[in-house]
Amino acid sequence: MKNYFLMLIPALVALCSSTTALAYDCEVDGIYYYRTSATELEVACKVFSDNNRSAYSGSVTIPATVTYMGKTFNVTSIGEYAFRDCNSLTSITIPSSIREIKSFAFYNCSSINAVTLPEGLTELGMGAFEGCSSIVQMTIPAGITVVEEELFFGCSALRAVVLPASISAIGENAFTRCTSLLSVYLLATAAPACEMNAFEKVDRTWCTLYVPKGSSSYQQEGVWKDFFIEEFEGKTEDIKLNIQVKQ
Repeated sequence: MKNYFLMLIPALVALCSSTTALAYDCEVDGIYYYRTSATELEVACKVFSDNNRSAYSGSVTIPATVTYMGKTFNVTSIGEYAFRDCNSLTSITIPSSIREIKSFAFYNCSSINAVTLPEGLTELGMGAFEGCSSIVQMTIPAGITVVEEELFFGCSALRAVVLPASISAIGENAFTRCTSLLSVYLLATAAPACEMNAFEKVDRTWCTLYVPKGSSSYQQEGVWKDFFIEEFEGKTEDIKLNIQVKQ
C-alpha cells in the first residue's frame, strides 16, 4: 500500500501542474496554435489558468494560413478558452477560413466591442461570447443552426442581434443579462424553439422582435409573444443596424 501511494504522488503532481501548463503546440507572430491535423491549426489558449489574460491584447488579426517550420497550415478553428479573460483585447479580425469557434472561446473579453463572424462558420460553441460586456451588435451567419446556451450571457452592451433563417433553437440563458438589447432580427419564418430563460433579464416589452411578414407563429409562442413584434421583408439587406461602435 505504501508503494502504491509513493507511485501516485508524481501522477498527482503532474495533474496539478497541467492546470497551468502551456496549452499550445506552436506560436507564430504572437498567436498560439494547436495542431488539429497534418494541414490544420486551431487558435489556442496560451495557458489554462488566470495568466491567460495577458496572452492577447489590443487588436488581433487571425491569419487564414500560418507557415511554421517550413510547412503551411490552414487556420480553421478557434479553440476552447482561446482568448479567455483577455480583457485588454479590443478587437479581433477572424478570417473566412474559420469554420468553428468553440465553447467559451472569448469568455470575459470585456473590451471587445465588435466582432464580424465569417460566412463559412458552421459551429459556434456554448458561451463563446459570455461576458463580452462591450459588444453592441452581432450578426450570426447562415451556417449556424442553434444559438447555444449562454452564448451571449452577460453581454450587457449588446443592443442588436441578427439571427439567420437557419436557426431552429435557442438554448438556455443564451441572451441572459443582455440588459441593453433593443432589436432582435429573426429571419426564420417559423418561430424557433426557445428555452424559457433564454432572454432572462431582457425587457421584452421594450425589445423589438423583427420577423418576416406572415410569420404568425411568433405571436403564439411562449417566449416570443412577450416581445414587441414587427414584421419586415425578412431580407438581410433590409436590416439596418444604425449603431455607433466606439473604435
